[in-house]
Amino acid sequence: MTAETVRAEGERLGVRPNWGRWGDGDERGTLNLVTADNVLRARAAVRTGTVISLGQPLDVNAPPYYPQGLDRAVKHEMVTAWGSNAGGDVQAASDQIHVQCHGLDNTHMDAICHIGFGGVGYNGRRFTEMVDESGASACDILVAGPVVTRGVLVDVPRLRGIDHLPNGEPVTEADLRAAAPDVHPGDALIIRTGRARGADEGRSATEKFGRISGLHHDAMRVISELDVGLLGTDGSADNFPAVDENRLPIHVLALVHLGVHLLHNLALEDLADELAARQTNEFMLVAAPLRLPRGTGSPLAPVAVL
Repeated sequence: MTAETVRAEGERLGVRPNWGRWGDGDERGTLNLVTADNVLRARAAVRTGTVISLGQPLDVNAPPYYPQGLDRAVKHEMVTAWGSNAGGDVQAASDQIHVQCHGLDNTHMDAICHIGFGGVGYNGRRFTEMVDESGASACDILVAGPVVTRGVLVDVPRLRGIDHLPNGEPVTEADLRAAAPDVHPGDALIIRTGRARGADEGRSATEKFGRISGLHHDAMRVISELDVGLLGTDGSADNFPAVDENRLPIHVLALVHLGVHLLHNLALEDLADELAARQTNEFMLVAAPLRLPRGTGSPLAPVAVL
């Protein structure tokens, strides 16, 4: 496809691309909107100093999302349980981990270079010029940097008066408009579907991939209008089964058209309960990806500060 054809696809789905908004060479997308003012608004959202982890535990038994890589999504192994380079009477326990940067279980952040559509990536670049077998040469996770901003939670099941969305039922534009989140440009919009309270237990990776609640593509109109700096969910962001001929419309619209970095598989239950008890939806979000040059994403251990 040409860049203009891809641009037209975004407009078909109701989103006008941010291409050229911060210059033709831009690699950060809507993270350009995360300014010192956002950090100060995040600080103002902190009332008690309560810290809540938003990262899922790494599961060494989870199957790999990309079978071309590891036989598991996470591999943890000990290097030594007693030996030490220091020698003498010094003992040391040391280990190492291998983690796929993407998938359906581990909490992670997508770099903008993670997705292309029709051979085109963010800002109209040719996708083959962004990524090759050696990694990303544009829009990698390194340029994202650490993000501290005000987070706003939209708890869709709570708004609907239910515990969790049924697997495969999407979050719609109407849901987000009904929530009317008070989002400033550069804030992080975090959307709960209640996946952790759903029926994932006992389901295979194929079954999980087949039915996961995410966003309907019409919800991206609201994301675009709000100028969010980051978009996070407790699942894969995209709804499965897909509700459009485009199999990954949320990934495509967010990463390719808008330049919005995505946070996936967030642990949102404790945060949702705590915010509901306080009758608020705002918090400070701290999300620091690994400083991995040429990386298409990064495992993440984000935290909310209330």
